[in-house]
Amino acid sequence: MNISFDLPELPCYNTKERKIDMVVFFDVDGTIIDNKTQIIPNSTVNAVKKLREKGHIPVINTGRPYTHIDPRIRAIPFSAWICACGSEIWLEHKRIFYEVPSLETCVYTIESVRQCGMQAVYEADHGLVLSDGIYSQHPLCVKKINIMKDRGFTIREVETLAEPQFIKFMCYEWLGCDRNEFLRRMAGKFEGVDRGKGRLEFISCGCDKAQGMHILMDHLGIPMEDSLAIGDSTNDLPMLRTAYHTACMGDGMEELKKEAEYITAPVLDNGVEKALQHFKLIE
Repeated sequence: MNISFDLPELPCYNTKERKIDMVVFFDVDGTIIDNKTQIIPNSTVNAVKKLREKGHIPVINTGRPYTHIDPRIRAIPFSAWICACGSEIWLEHKRIFYEVPSLETCVYTIESVRQCGMQAVYEADHGLVLSDGIYSQHPLCVKKINIMKDRGFTIREVETLAEPQFIKFMCYEWLGCDRNEFLRRMAGKFEGVDRGKGRLEFISCGCDKAQGMHILMDHLGIPMEDSLAIGDSTNDLPMLRTAYHTACMGDGMEELKKEAEYITAPVLDNGVEKALQHFKLIE
């Protein structure tokens, strides 16, 4: 696993001159953007702007790699970005932390997918998505690749790359596959999150949204007591279990609602704005 820190000279956020009241962590899919319509409510954009105006720090915390984030979301004035489930962290659009699987691990994983009869799509840096011929022909693989292509991402075949390195990958069960053997091979290298319908999302062991939160808060010198997390799905559980204050979207998963301090409205019913108003961060 390759880990790098790049800590540039950045303004201190927690000084006597500028008191930060709250660091607010936002999930993307199902929180900032509506899953069904792909709409980002104007109320959400304005709420983030108001947060910054009042001296708070709005932070994206997403499973997507940074270069895979919708440009509309990158245009919103977030202060920091925790991406790929804590594998990379950006502060004011400067990357300060990056952790990716080694090339050896990536090659081993690709071979294991093939040998165990699984299907997969790999997400790499620089807006690159990797497919693998007959090992990416599951209907959900094809759908994901087409969606990424429509969004302007570059699709490359694994075989065309001398160094097929990636950050994370989505795996799909296929007829005759050996899921148990594949999970055995991934143990100690990647952690799998069951997304249902035979889908497994894999990220590097030890990486999750909570790790990214701790790294960023330590870098900023802000205690976790000054944090709020807002999400909607089970991969937000580490985030909600780490933040001091928590909120779940009104159309979020029941498992997350049980963990949340406050349940706000759905995305399209100004859920983000209402959550921030509930915690008295904006008016």
